Amino acid sequence: MTAADVRARFAAHQPGIRSFDSERVRGDHLLDPGVKLPPGLTPAAVLVPLLERESGLQVLLTQRTANLSAHAGQISLPGGRVEPEDTDAVQAALRETAEEIGLPRSGIEVVGRLDTYITGTGFEIVPVVGLVRAPFSLRLVLHPRPRQPQA
Repeated sequence: MTAADVRARFAAHQPGIRSFDSERVRGDHLLDPGVKLPPGLTPAAVLVPLLERESGLQVLLTQRTANLSAHAGQISLPGGRVEPEDTDAVQAALRETAEEIGLPRSGIEVVGRLDTYITGTGFEIVPVVGLVRAPFSLRLVLHPRPRQPQA
């Protein structure tokens, strides 16, 4: 699949299913019917970065550091919770990507979003798909900016 193929598919694709489509939204509750979703989901977003390389598209994954209190060492996509300064999930995914791996927004072409996913830990995650053009550089960010306390 090429970058042009991805653009064409998303151009013809309806936006992903959102949590208010509760009968159809994907999530941990479908994988394990015993999962009880907590009330009040936390909005979050991740970027699905598709790297444009001569050999074709590649998905960029990250690995969470081993000393985190939650999800330590897991393979993940760059992203996190939607903060008050974010205008929407797309902006949150782009901000988090820049914070976590140093990939600037200017190097990402957002082409669409996938279906929302609800986690058993109470997050409503919007996966945002973006094409990353070469040349690009990444930098490991060990200490992202401190979060403001939630009111």
